[in-house]
Amino acid sequence: MIEYFTLKNFMSYRDETELSFVASKKDATKDSPDVSWYKEVDGKRLLRLIIGIGQNGTGKTKMIDALYYLRMIATRKPEKPSDLPAYRPFLLDKTSMNEPTEMRLSYYIDGLNYIYYIKVSQLRIEEEELRLFGGRSQRVFHRLYNPETDTVVINYGQACDLSHSDEHTLKVNTVNNTTVLCQFGTMNLDSRILKINYDYFENHISKVPRNDQNLADKLSTGDVSRDQSMKRMLLQLFKDVGSNIIDYHVDASSLSIDEIIKSGAPQFVVNALREQYPSGQIDNKVLRFEHSTTHGPSSLDSSMESLGTLNIVKLLIVLYDIVIGKKCTCIDELGSGIHSTALEFILRMYLMLNGDSQIFVATHDLSILQSKYLRR
Repeated sequence: MIEYFTLKNFMSYRDETELSFVASKKDATKDSPDVSWYKEVDGKRLLRLIIGIGQNGTGKTKMIDALYYLRMIATRKPEKPSDLPAYRPFLLDKTSMNEPTEMRLSYYIDGLNYIYYIKVSQLRIEEEELRLFGGRSQRVFHRLYNPETDTVVINYGQACDLSHSDEHTLKVNTVNNTTVLCQFGTMNLDSRILKINYDYFENHISKVPRNDQNLADKLSTGDVSRDQSMKRMLLQLFKDVGSNIIDYHVDASSLSIDEIIKSGAPQFVVNALREQYPSGQIDNKVLRFEHSTTHGPSSLDSSMESLGTLNIVKLLIVLYDIVIGKKCTCIDELGSGIHSTALEFILRMYLMLNGDSQIFVATHDLSILQSKYLRR
């Protein structure tokens, strides 16, 4: 779980700015004793939900972009050693646009506190450090660019569990535009501490994409236990918000490309389909919702449902994956098209689920402040 995130000279943020997940000592609301606002780790109350509200252009989305940028820098290896690192400074003064971006993340893995720091310029990664705090500060590694020799200098600390030969291998393979963590992730080296930290950035920090895959695919993944659990939660939510949806089904169908050829499809269409579906079969899933009516159950294709209903399903799927994956996830514009009552139920459901997940939400929708379950 994240304790805090600081950034300096990144897009909207010129001066050092901190996003803190540390809650105050104020007790949880007495109206909802089942709602868990935070998880106590190392004597600190780490929030499981932060909602940032502000007008357009105030930097909400850029804060989300910054956290995901840090993940990208820490885990993604450039295609060529000569490629320049992604560099996105504050551009509205002549000094900042030529200075490095600095970021620092304090987070917990298995109850242990780590702090990762990085400084990125338009030419290279200038500095990178990983520290472990377990009663006292212990260095895992510190990497610094030496301009005199035009080389990357890496020093390993007591907390690093690499063998001497692996330390040397990692050192000689880390170039100007690649982080130590990223380079480790591409190599077959033995280090538990580097592995769990690389895994944290790669798999436990995420951003909800605007373009989602088909809902039917997400509700019918082939994982029976997961799909059944998701169905129970979703149907309970529809019941709680007063919806007449009582069930849903995912129907699978398959079409042979040979059948398409027989129907007289143009060759360029056939070629494109063969490239996309090398098996020769086009598999399709259709989601149908079953409604309770005065005349008995009646089903509708998901394409006929309201945007709000579909957004409820999408949001609940996202939150379920966040909780199961123990992720810290950024969401830009929570609950678009969802009625405030339904959104309130969804947030309450998320907060009732115990776990190590965290969500940072950016929105300009002031109506969300009316929710009695939100702690301010």
